[in-house]
Amino acid sequence: MPTTIPNESHRVGLCATCIHVHVITSSRDATFYLCRRSETDPTFPKYPTLPMLVCRGYEPSRAA
Repeated sequence: MPTTIPNESHRVGLCATCIHVHVITSSRDATFYLCRRSETDPTFPKYPTLPMLVCRGYEPSRAA
């Protein structure tokens, strides 16, 4: 489970604390937020536009 970076929730929105997120860091230190809901439901974007302020699939992680 990814750890939340301070102020990340302001930049990323709901994805920062969602159980369906998979944080990917590239070799060039770029960070991408993959929505795992997109694997089973094509109405969810694979890489949502950030910050995500409203999401019908949002479920807070236990660490949030």
